[in-house]
Amino acid sequence: MTEAAKTRADLKRACLAMLDAVAIEHPAGHQGVYVARYLLVSRGGDRIGLMFEKGERSAANLWLARRFASALPEAGIVMRDYPASALHQLSADGKERSYGRHSALKSMRDLANVDLVRFTIERPTEMRLILDGLAEL
Repeated sequence: MTEAAKTRADLKRACLAMLDAVAIEHPAGHQGVYVARYLLVSRGGDRIGLMFEKGERSAANLWLARRFASALPEAGIVMRDYPASALHQLSADGKERSYGRHSALKSMRDLANVDLVRFTIERPTEMRLILDGLAEL
C-alpha cells in the first residue's frame, strides 16, 4: 500500500468513526466496502440522510441533501452540487440515460431524486465541522 493510500484509508477510518458516533445506519443499509449510509437526527428533529464513500479507490466523499448543506458554515471544504434537474440525462450518443451520481444513492429514498451536495473531505476536522453543523439544525 502506498503512503497516499494509507493516508486516505486512515482519513476514511476517522470519518467513519465520527459518523458511527453521531448517526445510525440508514434504513437502506451500508453497501459492503464501497459506501456507508447513515441517518443523523438533528437537535431540531430533522432526519438527515448521509452517504459516505469508503471504498479504497474513491475520495472521502460525503453526500447529503442540498437543503441541509446550505445551512452549514462556509469553511472552504471542496463541494460540488448535483441538482435533481440533471438526473437521467441522455448519454453523448443519445441512446442511454445516465443517473448522473453515485449509483448507491438510488436506494436511499430521501437522497435518490433531490438536489444533492457532495463534500470531498480532506481532513478529519472537515468531517467534524460538517457533522457538528448538521447536528445543530
